[in-house]
Amino acid sequence: MKSSVYGAIYGALVADAFSLGGHWVYKPSEIKEKFPTLDSFNDPMTTYHGSKKAGEFTHYGDQCMWLLESVSLEKEFSLASFSSRWKEYMSDYKGYIDGASKTTLDNLNSGKSAIEAGSNSQDLSVIGRISPLALLYCDEQKEFEDAAVLQTKMTHDSRESIMVTRFFTQLLYLVLQGYTPTNSILAMLEESHDEKIKQWMKTALSSTEHDTIEAIKACGQSCNVNGACPSTLHLILKYENDYAEAMRQNVYAGGDSAARGMVAGMILGAYNGVEKIPKEWISTLSNKDRIDHYISLICADK
Repeated sequence: MKSSVYGAIYGALVADAFSLGGHWVYKPSEIKEKFPTLDSFNDPMTTYHGSKKAGEFTHYGDQCMWLLESVSLEKEFSLASFSSRWKEYMSDYKGYIDGASKTTLDNLNSGKSAIEAGSNSQDLSVIGRISPLALLYCDEQKEFEDAAVLQTKMTHDSRESIMVTRFFTQLLYLVLQGYTPTNSILAMLEESHDEKIKQWMKTALSSTEHDTIEAIKACGQSCNVNGACPSTLHLILKYENDYAEAMRQNVYAGGDSAARGMVAGMILGAYNGVEKIPKEWISTLSNKDRIDHYISLICADK
């Protein structure tokens, strides 16, 4: 299995756990005061995440784990399998349940199928789930994109979410083929016909000389893709060769750092390889043994 695939999965999940401490705190000064240095995982500053502790995941990372479990046990992406597992776990979930999850769960419980159950959410968070699909489709772009879109539609069935899923799946695919994130984004900018996505890329490219806290504040700290996408692209472009610093600056920027972090972490982890993610961050993940087990189930067949 490619180091880049390990990097994509661990890059996303480590980013989520690393973001837990400052997640949904919108004042960077408060985060900096609480965490003057960021070299390890931290307990959450807010009460949103219930009893979550340092090294655990937000509700975004937990859902990524459910997809990883599904593809590893099934040896394929099955929307039926993933939705069944997602419904079971979400029905008894002790962490934060966001609006998209509440709507989807209600729809599934009312008898709607997985392809019909999604909310109209435009949150970036759903994109952070896609990294486990690289275990199956790292060299098959169409299959990768199709599976990513299906898993998105299950909970986030909006035009914007599907559009952004396609964009970041294409970007991850190019990086997994060995292209740099910057060159991949420049190529996608040249080929894109979507004016909104082109503007996001242009905004991010022009922001790399600016301070990250200010750049993300200008683009948007919140969950919605319209601000979160250029903010995430800023992190990918500015810290292309430094996964750890991207994660630190992402947390200090505040807001929905877990969603941004998972997507940026997935891309930067794939590009730099799992070896460039701090070993102590990986080793102190609460779910490390489960992650390794699920990955090994696919690797044994490769």
